[in-house]
Amino acid sequence: MKFSNRIWALLLCGTLIMAGCKKGWLDVNYNPMDLTDTDATPDLILAPLLENSIAARDTRFLQHWMGYWCYYQFPVGHALVTYNRTQAEVQYFSARVSAEIPFLEMRSRQLNQTFYTGIAKVLKTIQFQRVVDVLNNMPYSEAFNASILQPRYDDARLIYEDLMRQLDTASTLIKNANLNANLKIDIADIMFHGNKISWLKFINTLKLRLLVHQANRADRAAYIAAEIAKIKNDGNGFLESGQDASVNPGYTITKKLSYYFGCFSNHNQYGGGDFDAILQIGSHDWSRANVYAMNLLKADEDPRLGLIYSSVDEPLPAGAPEPFAQPDPQDFRGNQYGYFVNSAEYPYQNIPYISTVGGSRNNDIVSPYAKGIIKGRDMADWIMTSIESKFLQAEAIYRGWLPGDAETAYKEAVQESFRWLNAGANNTMPSLSDDVFNSWYASQTANPHVNWMAAPDKYKLLMYQKYVAFNGIEPLETWTDYRRNGRYPDVPASVAPQRVGNVIPIRLLYNQNEYIINAKNANAQGQIDIFNSKIWWMP
Repeated sequence: MKFSNRIWALLLCGTLIMAGCKKGWLDVNYNPMDLTDTDATPDLILAPLLENSIAARDTRFLQHWMGYWCYYQFPVGHALVTYNRTQAEVQYFSARVSAEIPFLEMRSRQLNQTFYTGIAKVLKTIQFQRVVDVLNNMPYSEAFNASILQPRYDDARLIYEDLMRQLDTASTLIKNANLNANLKIDIADIMFHGNKISWLKFINTLKLRLLVHQANRADRAAYIAAEIAKIKNDGNGFLESGQDASVNPGYTITKKLSYYFGCFSNHNQYGGGDFDAILQIGSHDWSRANVYAMNLLKADEDPRLGLIYSSVDEPLPAGAPEPFAQPDPQDFRGNQYGYFVNSAEYPYQNIPYISTVGGSRNNDIVSPYAKGIIKGRDMADWIMTSIESKFLQAEAIYRGWLPGDAETAYKEAVQESFRWLNAGANNTMPSLSDDVFNSWYASQTANPHVNWMAAPDKYKLLMYQKYVAFNGIEPLETWTDYRRNGRYPDVPASVAPQRVGNVIPIRLLYNQNEYIINAKNANAQGQIDIFNSKIWWMP
């Protein structure tokens, strides 16, 4: 492929996370970057790009930072728990934008396959948005120019505004695309299988995400109002209840497992995870429960406790020593982030006695009765969930951007979390999950963390329940909410005594390679402080 794979935007990263699991389209054993210009047709490029865009990639450190998960034995002084800017640990968070995306856009234009061109623009938006939300200013307009080895950094606000324009163009291209001219779109599109309306709903939901991110900046009000008007005029709405933007190329044991299942199921017997040679832990060890988020569920008597987390494999023996007390029920237990467990002193604070991500025991194929986050070894991997769509709409209604009743929208968003987790144990009958939600909600009339009428601050209630609903599912968006809302919810910092700050960082650092290869442009960004250097949309 005659396209530069040396993109400096790919070199931007912070001090954080392990390499992801193996990538690839199940039915073809190839690397899209190895294709030549003549055989690289859009249908061969798209599927791996969609799979590479799932939300679970490279965000497990945020599951820890945001109080959801907690490995019990990080080495003392490790960068993850100290927030140290040390660059020595390798293969951490990869703030990357796939070089195949502009190639897909270019190649599909050459072949006049405009549905693929529109999808390329959507994927470009997803990946650049994620990197901006982590690093702020970055190479954008010159990032994929093979003749420019030291690309300038674009202003993060201007990148966001151009991403909105990319989505506008994507919507037009997809809406007007001739399906017959877009060869194999129903097969290569492993998310919506060439369904135009689904793509248009997804695009609108992505737009709403970008607008909500900047909602707390008063100077953006006019811009947001204009963009919301365009979404309304489009008329296609947003991702609906039960409608995820998720990918599944046909996961099977013999070919490949779901990424999320393979990496994070603690009862996975089929492989598909990864192993960190430095920490000497497998990816499935990352998804152990954090007592902070777990205790919130316990305090609210939330039925999702057993769906977001799985019960322990072994009960705590009577009288066993504990490093800290944990409230009932005792078949759900977790760890404190940053607390190094001395196994000799606390032999029952390790893996068999600590809860893991919900649904971990669902090792079979997905069925209508599978509950929890993990549904089975062939489950789809999400790029965006219906839960997020509902919470974005609820916030937009609360702010007066969209018509509707704020209380109703709030309850529908929380209810969607129950449906997504299949609380009613039969996803062919969503009303069963609704019954579980309604019963719980009715029992919490005085709880300001649950009941709309009991909450003195309706917006904080919405954000609190969004935090709960995103547990194990979308930690990057949780981190974004935490940062744009003045560090709310008040997720505690690591308890590691060696930590270099008393709060959770609000951004990551540029990789040290940038200061070597692209020094002039990197240094022009000024001194970066992970605790105080804001992302552009922060008020």
